[in-house]
Amino acid sequence: MLRFAQHKLTAMGDEPEYLICLQCETPTYQFEYHNGKLAQVVCNTCGADDVSDFVTEAELEEQP
Repeated sequence: MLRFAQHKLTAMGDEPEYLICLQCETPTYQFEYHNGKLAQVVCNTCGADDVSDFVTEAELEEQP
């Protein structure tokens, strides 16, 4: 499984509306960015809370 550990964004307006959990492929809207990096996230479906278990929709589409 491909994982993306770095979620660095350039500006506050660049934050995604949601992230996708790689464990269950469910979108989550409960996350926080600090200084342009994903700091905290939780999946309400499966309970995953490791930032490396979440990607943006664009990152998910890049996976083979």
